[in-house]
Amino acid sequence: MPVPEVVPPSPPSPNRPPKTRLAQGMQRLQQHPMLANFLRNISWNLFGQAAPLLVALLSFPILIKHLGTERFGLMTIAWMLVGYFSFFDFGLGRALTQVLAKRMAGFSGVNTARSARLPLELTHLVWTGLLLMTLLGSLMALLLAACIGPIVENVLNVPSALQAELKIGMWWLLAALPFVVLSTGLRGMLEAHHAFKMLNLVRMPLGIFTYLGPVLVLPWSHNMALLFGVLFFVRLLSTGLFLWACQNVHRGFWRIGFVRANLPELLQFGGWLTISNIVSPLMVNLDRLLIGSMLTLSAVAFYTTPFEMISALLVLPGAVAGVCFPLFTQHWQRGEHAKVAQVFWQSARYLGLAMAGLALLIFCASPWLLQLWLNKEFAEQSSTVLRILAIGVFINGLAYIPYALIQGMGAAKVTAQFHLLEVLLYVPLLFGLLKLWGINGVAVAWLLRVSLDCALLYWYAIRKLREKAGGGDEL
Repeated sequence: MPVPEVVPPSPPSPNRPPKTRLAQGMQRLQQHPMLANFLRNISWNLFGQAAPLLVALLSFPILIKHLGTERFGLMTIAWMLVGYFSFFDFGLGRALTQVLAKRMAGFSGVNTARSARLPLELTHLVWTGLLLMTLLGSLMALLLAACIGPIVENVLNVPSALQAELKIGMWWLLAALPFVVLSTGLRGMLEAHHAFKMLNLVRMPLGIFTYLGPVLVLPWSHNMALLFGVLFFVRLLSTGLFLWACQNVHRGFWRIGFVRANLPELLQFGGWLTISNIVSPLMVNLDRLLIGSMLTLSAVAFYTTPFEMISALLVLPGAVAGVCFPLFTQHWQRGEHAKVAQVFWQSARYLGLAMAGLALLIFCASPWLLQLWLNKEFAEQSSTVLRILAIGVFINGLAYIPYALIQGMGAAKVTAQFHLLEVLLYVPLLFGLLKLWGINGVAVAWLLRVSLDCALLYWYAIRKLREKAGGGDEL
């Protein structure tokens, strides 16, 4: 065989200007299409989550001005509940992403007869998960409907003048629950296909109108029932858009089928993830419920508003981890552990640098930002809370990467066990610090909890990566 001639690279022309960093970066992306696709997907995720949060930041002052702190406190609880409803899929949305990505990872290695059946098998896997999630969401809505009265009258410290319209509003939220759960599964399917552009083109208007919708209603009514009803119609519309997106991404999407053989794999992963999906948001949202019951609705607003503000920074780790999760799953399934480690460390390193800079900026400028964004009263009441939460959000953001890796391995049991340990420590700590320091104590309790969570996740993820690097295969 003739040996191909090696042509040495020509020396750079002395008249050619040196390449800028931007040009070098673009050339590197052209040479590494996988890296370019990774960054493109992160950008879509970031865009899809950041745009709604920007609208939220602009909407909050308007809602506070027209509704007052008590009604705005109830509005924040409504947003919290709608967000929490997505966890009533009992882990099946995330399980669908993990199992579907794992099945597709072995697509190329199958024989011809098997590969001809795979699209239908994958479609039936998707619909098995979606139908089960719709059923679970509907059952949970019916069960929670019986609790509306006790929650409004006894759990939340709601003035009697607001109780009637709040009860009607809660019915609107429960009507949205099945659609929220179904949308979680549809998002999981899009993530498994790496269809992040399509996903965020749907998710962005959903998020925008979640905050903008109540603002648009203000000229006609301040009734909480009507404001909560807007959230229902936004969720209904978004479910239709997600279905449209899925049929464009997944071939033969409407070949609906329920295959019981798919249930064990989905339920095994989803069962452990259910614990995390219930305990984790409970720890996030328990603080404002306790503030509302032990203090006042105004205190809820003074705590929740800076929390929502600083939580906007979590769109960055959320965008990165959302792209990493199906990659971790597929590389781990194929035994490409070196690629897993490379994605893990580079994502953690650059994410940490970005989060540190943003958190430090907000920590130093918290009183000025609150006064500029809202008013002097919020700056006086919430600036310390915002500073404590800035540290916590930095640490919490770092935890997104090992969390995605551990679940990409299929070890949802581990994250569930960590969350069970954390809730046992967090609940008494939250009660104690709330009584001792008020909303500042609540922020400190949350900071300590996310610090423990981050340490545990990195410890386990690094241990597993070292085992694979050393030839170990235990999970």
